[in-house]
Amino acid sequence: MRQDQSLAEMANEVLMRQAKVRADRRGEPIEEAIEAVLNTEAGKQLSELRDGPHGEEGVEQAQVGVARERAQEREEDLGKRLGEAPEFPTHG
Repeated sequence: MRQDQSLAEMANEVLMRQAKVRADRRGEPIEEAIEAVLNTEAGKQLSELRDGPHGEEGVEQAQVGVARERAQEREEDLGKRLGEAPEFPTHG
């Protein structure tokens, strides 16, 4: 994985690497291995990431966005446990 890659490129690279390992280990054609990988839960998630609205975002940009979302979720969860409203308004 390179920081200058898009999410789509990174996801595709991971899917292809998994399919190649499967094809090598099981002696099956790469096309079958790709199909099998895409049918796993991880494969489905990577496909959604690759084909989704953020697929062309840079990996670094997406990592920052995910970290920001997780921090906001933790803040909101903590506020709920403490019976408080979040300090900052939520947007989308």
